[in-house]
Amino acid sequence: MEFRRRGSGRPLFLLHGFCSSSAIWGPLAEALAPGRDVIAPDWPGFGRDAMTQPLHGLPAYADAIVMLADELGIDGFDVLGHSFSGFVAQQLLRAVPGRVGRAVLYGAGLRVDPALRFEPLDQTLARLRAEGPRATARRVLASWFREGEQAPAYAACLEDGMSMSAAGAASMMAAVHGVDYTQALAAVRAPVLVISGEYERSHPLASAMALRAALSHGSLCVLPDCGHAAHLERPSLFNAAVREFLAQG
Repeated sequence: MEFRRRGSGRPLFLLHGFCSSSAIWGPLAEALAPGRDVIAPDWPGFGRDAMTQPLHGLPAYADAIVMLADELGIDGFDVLGHSFSGFVAQQLLRAVPGRVGRAVLYGAGLRVDPALRFEPLDQTLARLRAEGPRATARRVLASWFREGEQAPAYAACLEDGMSMSAAGAASMMAAVHGVDYTQALAAVRAPVLVISGEYERSHPLASAMALRAALSHGSLCVLPDCGHAAHLERPSLFNAAVREFLAQG
């Protein structure tokens, strides 16, 4: 996988979600780099890896991070997963508990709840097939921000999101179809921070609270006046919350 890397210190993987790439982490990586070895990969089918054949199934995504860590000579690491990658982080917590020190699950849930998400996942997939990835990115990314397409960061996110391939987008959605970690996290002993924006629409606050409740060593941070792109809408608060949580390790 292609990846961006900067800083020094304990390794931290920043994992992007749907309609996105490693480019979304630029400001956060810069803020964390003074004390962290920040590694932000592009999932196959997205960003600089848009032309690569996509992965299939959550275990394959988690395995790809483990393999990348091995290639880089990294044993223990922390992880921050946004949206779809919140599921990847949960899979890592279960599959390689000895290697994940701390985890941030951001804009994430135990499952994709069709009753809470801004639209059912099947509808997103159907519209992806009918309209293509560029139109899908335009529509989905508008739901990330409290101000929709008028948000200052929307244009840059749209340019980034439209680079995803149709195959990559479809595989990512298929990977979480029917997934439910409600009963799977009880054994997780790593500290986990759940971050949600007040106006989150992909995994609304009820989903974040359920995720926190499923964790024996979890905490919840709700950021005001922002949605699914809280790290872009409220960067100072977001960065402070992540830094404080990681510093406890």
